[in-house]
Amino acid sequence: MQPAPSSLANTSHQLLYLIYGSQDVYRREAKFSILTALSQLKQGESLCIRVMTDRPQDYVGWPVETLELSPQTLSQWQGDNGYPHRRKACAIAQGLRLAEKTLFVDTDTLFLKSPHRVFELIEPGQYVMDEFEYDWSYVCKRADYLQLGKHLRAHGITADASFKLYNSGLCGVRATDAALLDTSIRLIDEWTQGSFDIHTIEQIAISFAMRDQKVREARKFVHHYYADKRFFHAMQAHFFTQYGEAFTAELVERCREVPRIKPVPPPWQRLLIKWKLRNQRKHLKKVGRDLLYGSSAPEHPYYQVCRHGWWESASKEIGGWDEAEQRAFFGVTDAGWPKHLPRPAKRADEETIIAFLRQRRVQ
Repeated sequence: MQPAPSSLANTSHQLLYLIYGSQDVYRREAKFSILTALSQLKQGESLCIRVMTDRPQDYVGWPVETLELSPQTLSQWQGDNGYPHRRKACAIAQGLRLAEKTLFVDTDTLFLKSPHRVFELIEPGQYVMDEFEYDWSYVCKRADYLQLGKHLRAHGITADASFKLYNSGLCGVRATDAALLDTSIRLIDEWTQGSFDIHTIEQIAISFAMRDQKVREARKFVHHYYADKRFFHAMQAHFFTQYGEAFTAELVERCREVPRIKPVPPPWQRLLIKWKLRNQRKHLKKVGRDLLYGSSAPEHPYYQVCRHGWWESASKEIGGWDEAEQRAFFGVTDAGWPKHLPRPAKRADEETIIAFLRQRRVQ
């Protein structure tokens, strides 16, 4: 891998992001993540934040340094096999040359503690990853992992000779770890030849390269909301619509207004919803839960704008039913709320939810 050109000075610590493309949602993700990192700094702490991007103009005025990525570099980093997440491994490999300690962070990450608490965990022979996900002995039995298993057997890895798989939404390494990233990139190229079934091959390759070393999890310090993007995207869009994207110290303080968890009803209400749905068939139980969770979201300005996230989940579930089931469900709604589902906590939501589901069905 040839390095991207850089005029950035070497530093002791850096928080590193990779973002490319022109989609607003990912730019907002990155900026909001940066705000949460800054909001957690203790008095006297400073932070070097660097953004690898093909759109450095998006970060003018922000307290970050940018490394501009050309279309040629992005194409090269994707590799000959066309695997987009190879770019993350290449970005980390390039970035670790610019600092003694590098903390790479996916843009869909919120800091709950100071980033310096995570930097403290990065030591020789000790890496930091977002969180443990699976043991190979468990996941190797899944159909989509069988092809990768054939590659791993060539490295002496079977279900008995196992290793831990970590989510790489956050990855902490040192400047001396170039060989680790080179190995990861080589494995990515090996495992993506021809067709491949797993979109997370990049994090498996990094986990495999780290398998004989100590790995610390960062989940106490960050929230990586990759499974709940629809809620956080709605809240972030609302935040930047209100306050704009121009960086100010006030923007850092205002980011504290935004919840760090998705909107769920309080425990007693969740139990009540579960009880009300107890006799429903499995597929209706999930739809009913999502519809009622959206209606029962806690009273909070940011939660009100993402209730549709729950209803969208219900809509996708309904979209997976066969035509007869869908016709039966929507046929019942002609007369109002489906009689076989408990009513939402807010009666005014009944028409809103049905209209939302019908609109999604048409699209």
